[in-house]
Amino acid sequence: MSLALGPLSRLRLPSLVLGAVLALSFIVTPTQPSSAPEARLLSASSVQVGTSFSPWRAENLGLDYRAAFAELLAMHFRVIRVAVRWDQVEASGYDQPDLLLRMAEAAHQPVVLEVGMKSLGWPEFYLPPGLPSTPDGGDVGASHAVRAEVVAYVRQTVLRYRASPSLVAWQVENEPFNPAGPHHWYIDQETVKAEMNAVRALDPRPLEVNAFTHFNLLLDRASTGGGLSPASFLGFDAPYAETEALGVEHRGDVLGLDVYTHIGYDVLGQRGVTTADPDWAESAGRWAAKARDQRKLAWVMEAQAEPWEASPSTNAHPQSLRPTDIKANVDALKAAGFNTVVLWGSEYWLSREQAGDPTWVRAVDQVLTEQRAAPALTRGHGL
Repeated sequence: MSLALGPLSRLRLPSLVLGAVLALSFIVTPTQPSSAPEARLLSASSVQVGTSFSPWRAENLGLDYRAAFAELLAMHFRVIRVAVRWDQVEASGYDQPDLLLRMAEAAHQPVVLEVGMKSLGWPEFYLPPGLPSTPDGGDVGASHAVRAEVVAYVRQTVLRYRASPSLVAWQVENEPFNPAGPHHWYIDQETVKAEMNAVRALDPRPLEVNAFTHFNLLLDRASTGGGLSPASFLGFDAPYAETEALGVEHRGDVLGLDVYTHIGYDVLGQRGVTTADPDWAESAGRWAAKARDQRKLAWVMEAQAEPWEASPSTNAHPQSLRPTDIKANVDALKAAGFNTVVLWGSEYWLSREQAGDPTWVRAVDQVLTEQRAAPALTRGHGL
């Protein structure tokens, strides 16, 4: 489901449950994040600013995905994440990712390719028809047949694209350990390891696994395999997704952290916006430090740069995020020690520009200008 159809494009829980969690969060957490200390904001290094691009999200927002991607290439991001959707490949082949990668190569644009069952945006899982069914709340990788088929698809995709000079890293699955989508599914570590081993056997590039990271206590626990059980609040039921991601990675791989700061909710007609705990950036920085201790890298793989509204009726005039928040979020993440920040929301910015509102694209351009000293991601810079 795209942003054009509402905030559920990033939803990880059923709407009423998520709304209740966020409404309660509004009561028990502050409504504004504190600013990072000024001294930390004066970091000398520049941030490698990237973005993600989903052709299906672009089309759902009324964009020509080819023209939209060409505009992103002209903005000179240091990296762009592109997904290769499993169900789409099974149905119609690789024509769409082939075209995007050719465009990226012509523009000398570094790219991270995402492969797996779970991809960018609602409904999160993109499974081809005919696979064994998974119960609600279940592990999609529990079926040996599903695991074997997804590993075969991953191998096929790596063989197709490993020669690309634009490819700097592979992302295996998208938030695999965070239950998500209409069925609240997740993927187990053994399945993710099998996919990663398939990539490693064919290509030496680094692998990245991402996780939805700290927002507040309630949403943090709801986003683990244990859900909102009493044991989960005591930390006994399931490990954090960040811990699981680090557990499947090798030295030189990348921990991806997905950071959101403002989420709209709607509970029985009562709408509002919940803001992340004041330590959201510092918490991400602590996970980055753990990754570095293990000789791994850490990127912010999704930094919120589009609204997450309670209702699609306010998408054009959002309440949850403003264009100026993009720079503030990047500055806070830079202060927390990150040198690679991938912005989430490119399709939204371009759709607003097409509708006559260029403020979002201008805000991103400002960030890119301020961080222009950062080199593009290559095997020699940042990897």
